[in-house]
Amino acid sequence: MTPPSSVDLPALGRYLDGSALPADRALVERWIGADPARRAAVGALQAAWGADERRLGAPYDTDAAWTRFVARWGAPKRSGGWQVAIAAAIVAAVVGAGGAWWLIREPRSVAEAPALREYATPRGRRAVFRLLDGTEITLNADSRVRAPVTFAARERDVYLEGEAYFRVVHDAARPFVVHTAGGAIRDIGTAFSVRAYGDAARERVAVVEGAVALAETPLRAGQVATRLRTGAVRLLRGVTVADEVAWTRGRLVFASVPLGEAARALSRWYDLDVRVADPELARRPVTGSYSDEPVAQVLTLITAAVGARYEWQGRSVTISTTRQAR
Repeated sequence: MTPPSSVDLPALGRYLDGSALPADRALVERWIGADPARRAAVGALQAAWGADERRLGAPYDTDAAWTRFVARWGAPKRSGGWQVAIAAAIVAAVVGAGGAWWLIREPRSVAEAPALREYATPRGRRAVFRLLDGTEITLNADSRVRAPVTFAARERDVYLEGEAYFRVVHDAARPFVVHTAGGAIRDIGTAFSVRAYGDAARERVAVVEGAVALAETPLRAGQVATRLRTGAVRLLRGVTVADEVAWTRGRLVFASVPLGEAARALSRWYDLDVRVADPELARRPVTGSYSDEPVAQVLTLITAAVGARYEWQGRSVTISTTRQAR
């Protein structure tokens, strides 16, 4: 099917905030997929939109934002590459001046929108890559990072969905900032991990070397903190950084982790669909460390520890209490 040459901009805004109808979403995705530069720019917008939505906790009215934009800038002619710039302006109109991170002083131009390269891993795989500034990033399973092909003169911004370990080449003149759906993590040191999967209620940051700033909270080497979707940051006690980054060494470590969270980790680690049958069981804590053990052995150990059992069906695994399974 031939992709459309343009899209309705309020529809693009609804695509960004997740409220688009299936038919409109498919139309926008065909439009995005037809142009690599368009994909990169809209990808940046999605990251900025999601980050500010989590930070502000505000319901977005895209149509009202479009009206405010037209009132301020006027309705441009439908030609050239203006559509993505207008989309950035919609984001800015909704969330304020800081909303669209690449929206430059002249909002009708996209000349300075950075080209983004995406690094991604499927479930069951991990990968290591190096950015042009020398920063090394290890991606956990089912994760992706978007980063500019070439960093700007005064900033180094990357966008994470999933989990990654960053060993940053520090440069005080060009801060390294990891953007997630919950906000930004600013590097002040050398090595840290960020867990920011979309299906989790909170993000998790562990500092191995140096320091980072999580929102306004400084974290030093050896510290681990979580950030809720509300933006609240909590420093964790009794948690070791070594366990937090054990996945980079091929180990899956759970330390009093709710079974539901452990099931999601197992799904990504072994490329399975692991689910827990009831909410009460999903809250039971799991502790264990696993490396090369077969997945069946890992499931047996975990379910025995919480008084449950598991059943296979294709690539799906259901964990339920012994009473339920009878």
